[in-house]
Amino acid sequence: MSNQGNSPLAQRRAMARRVIIGVLVLVCVISITVYGRETNSGALHRLQDGAGTVVTPIQDGVSRAVQPVRNAWGWLSGLVSARDRAARLAQENQLLRGELVQLQFNAEEGPRIAKVVGLGNEWRADYSQVPATIIGRSPSPWYAQARIDKGTNDGVVVNSPVLAAGDVGAGLVGVITQAGPISSVVSFISDPQTSVGVTIVGASGAIGLLQPTAPGAFQITGIPVTYPVATGDPVVTAGFSQAGLQSIYPRGIEIGVVQGVGHRAVDVQQTVQLVPFVNTDSLAYVVVLAPKSALAKQRAATP
Repeated sequence: MSNQGNSPLAQRRAMARRVIIGVLVLVCVISITVYGRETNSGALHRLQDGAGTVVTPIQDGVSRAVQPVRNAWGWLSGLVSARDRAARLAQENQLLRGELVQLQFNAEEGPRIAKVVGLGNEWRADYSQVPATIIGRSPSPWYAQARIDKGTNDGVVVNSPVLAAGDVGAGLVGVITQAGPISSVVSFISDPQTSVGVTIVGASGAIGLLQPTAPGAFQITGIPVTYPVATGDPVVTAGFSQAGLQSIYPRGIEIGVVQGVGHRAVDVQQTVQLVPFVNTDSLAYVVVLAPKSALAKQRAATP
């Protein structure tokens, strides 16, 4: 079977293409040469002007036809670009807000932590101070209990007093009622089951029993009307109960101040309201007084 690429017909076609290409190249060279040498009124110049006259309206029409497409494309590109910029700005704004919140948190939290860590130096002889973070809280409106991140591995035991720093001063907030190796449960003084033997400073050593009456409200009972209790008197732990029994709380831990006092003519005891130094529903950090001396351990063993 013969090769068609080498046939006489294929050879003639190839030769014809070469001749045509050569003629076109020659015509282009001659046209360029003549165009460059003739004046502006020459035949090639007139041909160019005529072609331009014919083509220009077509170009204008095409340009007007595609202009809406160009405008739409430009608008779409601008919209996409604007959205991208808006998204970047929103992300940057969110990051800046996060940094601002963190700075505000650090500014507020730093002094709180500093106050808590150095709290209650007067208890250093009998107790070790164990700073702790609240990691869980009771859903009760009394805010009766919370879980902290310290336990028996840190020296915390059941009946260890718990203190915290408030806006006015440091004060007793509760006691450890459950202790595990790495976490413990604090029952706040707002727990209806909690009671604390207290003494009112400046009221001739009046001894009473502090108990919660409602969420955020406290009352001291057992104060005879003969004791001169006044609003603003400091209230501290008595170190023993009304029955004279040893208390799990050492004497002298500040709790709060008298908010109001009164009685009826027939009463033999006064009604005394107390406002605590520390609001337990906003606590984040506490200090546990872990018993260290024999006396402290004996207090913690009190039933």
